[in-house]
Amino acid sequence: MKQPYTRLLLFIFLTSPLALLSQGFGLPTGFDLKTFEKNQDLAIWFLQYDSAVANVASFDHLSGKDFIAYPDKKGWKVVAGTVDSSGFKSDAGYYLIDPKKTITSSKKKFDTLQVCAMGRALYYSKKAIAKLAFKAPSGWDFLTKLNDDKSITVWAFLLPDPNGSLWYGPECAWYYMQDGIKLSTSRIVNRTPLMADKNGTTLSLSCPTDKMPSIGAIYIARKYMTAFPEVDISYKTGTSTLRYNTTEKNFSWEHVGN
Repeated sequence: MKQPYTRLLLFIFLTSPLALLSQGFGLPTGFDLKTFEKNQDLAIWFLQYDSAVANVASFDHLSGKDFIAYPDKKGWKVVAGTVDSSGFKSDAGYYLIDPKKTITSSKKKFDTLQVCAMGRALYYSKKAIAKLAFKAPSGWDFLTKLNDDKSITVWAFLLPDPNGSLWYGPECAWYYMQDGIKLSTSRIVNRTPLMADKNGTTLSLSCPTDKMPSIGAIYIARKYMTAFPEVDISYKTGTSTLRYNTTEKNFSWEHVGN
């Protein structure tokens, strides 16, 4: 069974070169533009991942499932089911998103070795975040990525709550070896949940302990930039602003020191 992939417009818009322009003059102290651009590329990948998962969940009316999504040359593949220490349980569903952005529920077998390793990494990351006992007003968004060297990274970001409040702050990342079990390192940024400030047409976030926007803050900025003509991210040494240029008809960043 197939269904049109309805969120292609978001993919095109976010990956358009015009959406990635950035001003780099007079950068704040400690700000590394290459790292920022690398993190922005990853944030855009997160949005594509989220969109693939959301569309599959809607397509097959799935709820309460664990999801893993991964791209290939033909589009995206999504596995939905329940993760455990062995990977995915046998009831996992497998979905393909083809070049025409059509979703197909596939009876073919997914790459068991790869997906099981990613499933284990997700499983152990969910256990790890439970032990941290962070406050999460509406739970966590988990994203799992198979890296070029076959290692696996799992990120966790706060989900928005039902009344529309945008939460950020704790950003967790776990870096696993190829088997999805052995943890090489982990990273936690900002342990306290913060609520983004919505002031008219501006969305404001703060990264008080950082020298540049955190990857989670960039992720939120890119995710909601069409809803707010201006997104401000303040940090120790400056402010980064993502705004829409009505003349050039694109979004661009401006980084200004304090």
